Amino acid sequence: MDFEEYLNLQSRTFVQYYRCLPLSLLKKENADEDGNRVIMPLSALDRLERLNAQYPMLFQIKNPSTERVTHCGVSVFSANEGFIHMPSWLMTHLGVVENEIVLVRSTSLPTATFIKLQPHTKDFLNVSYPRELLEYNFRKFPCVTAGETIAVTEGERWYYLDVLEAQPADAVCSLDTDCAVDFAPPLDYVEPPPRVVASQQGGSVDEPARFTGVAARMDGKPVEQPPPTPSPAAAVNAVAPGVPKRKVRFGAPSSAAGSGVSKGKAEGAGGKEQEKRFTGTQYSLNS
Repeated sequence: MDFEEYLNLQSRTFVQYYRCLPLSLLKKENADEDGNRVIMPLSALDRLERLNAQYPMLFQIKNPSTERVTHCGVSVFSANEGFIHMPSWLMTHLGVVENEIVLVRSTSLPTATFIKLQPHTKDFLNVSYPRELLEYNFRKFPCVTAGETIAVTEGERWYYLDVLEAQPADAVCSLDTDCAVDFAPPLDYVEPPPRVVASQQGGSVDEPARFTGVAARMDGKPVEQPPPTPSPAAAVNAVAPGVPKRKVRFGAPSSAAGSGVSKGKAEGAGGKEQEKRFTGTQYSLNS
């Protein structure tokens, strides 16, 4: 962005160059390194109010040297003039160091409807309540950008998650939304080797088939072949067509597992079937 374009943007929207500093330099309650909220100067609030900025106030931060972009919110306006305090992980993601210049611009992001996350380690699979864990930690992230890595905490345990996908845009607002979340396999997950399934009779898979001859009748008539019996493995692996895969959806009640014919209908069908039995002529042994 050249200087003339920079001046033109300042008359229409909030855009400002700042020198970035880590939040760890501040000894304040609002200096939260876990989320992606920054601390800006008071002059930024004055300009945002004059421009009638929308709430929640969200910002795009760009590293002018590498053109790398991310998004963030703001916690308070108490930084020294010309400086912005950022979480250390956000500075690392942008590739900037202390006192390096970044470009901050106000923005408006669509509300998140879907986010796909990938844990770094398999330890995340042992979390007892992943929904509650994410709901609690995402309060610190007013917005999420695809391609960045976020950290969530459970007590003293840290879990790192890559944001693989976000909808309806690569950068979304994650405040006050009922968002569907899907998980990719962890980065250190190794697919287990395929298991060799033995035959139903307990024999080896490589065991040659028995009784492979052709059946024949003594009277020369053709032999009626019974229909093939489906194997148990095929029955287990059969999937009904058209059944969608379920995803974890935060804030929505879980649907009851399974479906099918109700008990009343099943009993009714059984009763009708029972009525059709023994419908032939009745005889007595004494007659």
